[in-house]
Amino acid sequence: MSAGAPSEAVGHSSAAEVAVGRMLDETRSLRLIYVAPVLLGIIMLFDSWDSAAIAYVMPALVKEWHLTPVAMGSLMSAGYAGQFIGAVSLGILAERLGRMPVFLVSMAIMCLLAIGCAIAPDYRTLFALRFTQGIMIGGALPVSITYINELAPTRIRGRYFATFQFLCMSGYAAASISSAYVVPHFGWRWLFGIGATPLVLLPLVVLLLPESPRWLARSGRVDDANRALQKLGGDAVVVPVESDTGRDVPFVKAAPTKVTALFSDEYRRRTMIVIAMWFATSFASFGLTTWVPSIYVTVFKIPVAEALGYSAIASTVFLFVSPTVGFIIDHFGRRPPAIAVTGIASLALLGLAVYRPESTHLLVAMVVTGQIAIFVGSMILWPYTAEIYPTRVRALGLGMVSSTARFASMFTPLLVGGILGSGGSIKIVFATFGFCALTAFLLWMTATHETARKSLDEL
Repeated sequence: MSAGAPSEAVGHSSAAEVAVGRMLDETRSLRLIYVAPVLLGIIMLFDSWDSAAIAYVMPALVKEWHLTPVAMGSLMSAGYAGQFIGAVSLGILAERLGRMPVFLVSMAIMCLLAIGCAIAPDYRTLFALRFTQGIMIGGALPVSITYINELAPTRIRGRYFATFQFLCMSGYAAASISSAYVVPHFGWRWLFGIGATPLVLLPLVVLLLPESPRWLARSGRVDDANRALQKLGGDAVVVPVESDTGRDVPFVKAAPTKVTALFSDEYRRRTMIVIAMWFATSFASFGLTTWVPSIYVTVFKIPVAEALGYSAIASTVFLFVSPTVGFIIDHFGRRPPAIAVTGIASLALLGLAVYRPESTHLLVAMVVTGQIAIFVGSMILWPYTAEIYPTRVRALGLGMVSSTARFASMFTPLLVGGILGSGGSIKIVFATFGFCALTAFLLWMTATHETARKSLDEL
C-alpha cells in the first residue's frame, strides 16, 4: 500500500449512503451539474476576495497609517488567525448540524464584517474586525468544499470541483485586478466593501440547493436525503434489503465524529501527510499572495500603481490556467500534475533566492511563475484531500487541513515582516518559499496515492 493510502476498512458507507451516491452519479439535472458548483463558486469568490483584499490595500494603509513591517505582518496575520480557528470549529459544527446552515450563517456574518472593515477608523479596529471576519472566512471554505465534493458525480468529479474552485479562487484574481483601479480612484475602503456582495445571493442558495444528501443519509435521515435528491433533480432511493431475509437493512445512526478520529490508527498517516503538504503549500502560496505587492513597493522600489499592475499579471494568468486544471486532473490524475507544478514552483522560487535579476521584467516573470505554479498545487490539494476521507470525517478532515493552511498563512506575514523589518535579505524570504514548495514536491512524489476516477464510497 502506498504511503497514506486508505485501508480496506475505509469508507464505512451505509447502504443509504451508497444508494445516494449512485443516484448522484446518475442524475443529469441542470441544478446538480451546473447550478450547484456555479452558484456556490460565485458566492465563495467573495470569500477569497475578502481573504486577499488586505494584501492589495496594504500599500495604501502603509502610507495613510504609517505602518511598520511588523505592524503590516500583524494586520495580515489577524485574518488568517481567525481563519485558523474557524476552519476547525465550523467544520465540527458542519458535521453535527449539516453543511448548509453552517455555510449560510458564516457567509452572512462574513459579509456584514466586510462592511465593518470598509468603515474601520483605525488600525486596532481593523485588526479586530479582520480577526473576527477570518473566523467566518476560514469556516465557510472547507464546509462549501465538503458540500461540493459530496454532490459531485464520480465521472466528472475533477471538472465539477474545478468549476467551483475556479470561481471560488478567482476572488484572489478579481481583488488583485480590481485593486489596480479601485484603490487609486475610490480608495482602499471600497475594496473591503465590495466583499459584502454575497448578501444578495444567499437567498438563491436557500431556494435552489438542499442539504447534502450524503450527510443526511449518513445521519439516518433517509427521507430528508430523498427530498434533497429530488430538489437536485434526481429520484428517491430505496435502501437495499438483506438478500437472505428480505428485511430492510437496519440503520444505526452514526455517533457524532470527534476531531480525534482524524488521528486514529485508521486515518493518522494520511492526516499527518496532508497536514504537512498543506502547511508547505499554503506557506508559499499565501506568502506570495499577501506579500508580493508590498515587496514590489518596499524592496524593489516599484511605484504602487505599477506594483499593483504587476500583481494583477499573476492573477490574470491564473484566470486562464485554472479552468483547465479540472480537465487535466480528470485525465491524468491528481498526482502527476501536482508533482509537475510543485517542481516548477521550487525551481522558480529557489532561483530567486540565489539570483536577483536586474531586469524588472525577468524578476516579475520568475515571481509570477512561482505564484501560479504553487497556486495550482493548492488547487489540486483540495479535491485530493476530500477524496481520501469518507463522509463521516470529510468535513472534519477538510476543516483540519484548512486550519493548517490558515496557520501557515498567519505565520507567513509575521515571519516575512520580521525578516524585512530587521533588515534581512529578500533572498531569505524567497529561499523559505522555495523550500516549502520543494517539500510539497517531495511529499507528492513519495507519500500519496492516486484518487482520480474512484467513487467516494470506494476510497
